[in-house]
Parts: sequence; C-alpha cells; structure tokens
Amino acid sequence: MSRPNEYDNLIKSKAFEAVAPTTGAVDGFLRNAADYLAAAKALDQAKHLQVFTMAYEGYFQVVQAVLEFFEVRTKDAGRNLAIQRVSTDLKVDTKEFAFITRAHERRNGTSYSSPFPPVSKAEALTMVSILEKYLPQAKSLTGNEPTTNA
Repeated sequence: MSRPNEYDNLIKSKAFEAVAPTTGAVDGFLRNAADYLAAAKALDQAKHLQVFTMAYEGYFQVVQAVLEFFEVRTKDAGRNLAIQRVSTDLKVDTKEFAFITRAHERRNGTSYSSPFPPVSKAEALTMVSILEKYLPQAKSLTGNEPTTNA
C-alpha cells in the first residue's frame, strides 16, 4: 500500500502512527458516513444543530476511512490535523476547507465545555452538502463501495 509522503512525515513527527489495516474498517467508516448523511437528511430540517452535527460526524467518518485506507491513525495529533490532511487528499476546495475547519473548531471549542452555539439553516445545509460531495470522493479514493444497511 502506497500512501502520500505527507503521511510518512506525520508518522516520523509522531503526529500519526502507522497501523496494520483492520479488515472491513474502511467499508464500515464509509457506511457510517452514509448513514449519518441519511440521518441528517431525514431529520426535521428546522433542527439545524442536529442536521449540522450529523453531517459533521459523517464527514469525520470519511476522514477515518481515508486514514484507515492509508494505514495510519492519529497519535499526538487530534481530529483537527486528521481533518486537514484528509481534506487535502480529497481536494476539498478552499472555501469548503475553511468551513470544515471552522465547524471543527466550533464543535471542539464548545461541546466539551459549554452548549453548542446556534447553527443556522445555511450552516447545516452547507455541512450536509460537503458530506454529500466528499463521501463519493472518499469511496473513489479508497476503492470501496460500502454496503447499505438493511
């Protein structure tokens, strides 16, 4: 398995660690991402925070799938670096990249210490559209088509 050099550099700096692949993990992460997307779309669209959260967590499942595909996991680095690295692999455009970064900062900056600030309908829909756009790209990158839950 060949991974981009940036991953090897992150392993050398101990931000990531090389791991043996877990059978079925990439497929599982992608299936979870698809399930989060379906849940976000099925929710009452007036529930902006819940829609946003489902889509954000779905995007993180995409991130986990790509990390697993490249046989790495975060070590000293956390979600932020993983999200940034994988977003680059998925060729996320600059505007979307900035949105994802802000979404992560917002989630981490509040969910552990205070209530999540209000989320607008536009923010919720943007997070859903990002997940919709990059889930297929992650499937293509990893060569996996997850099965659907029955």
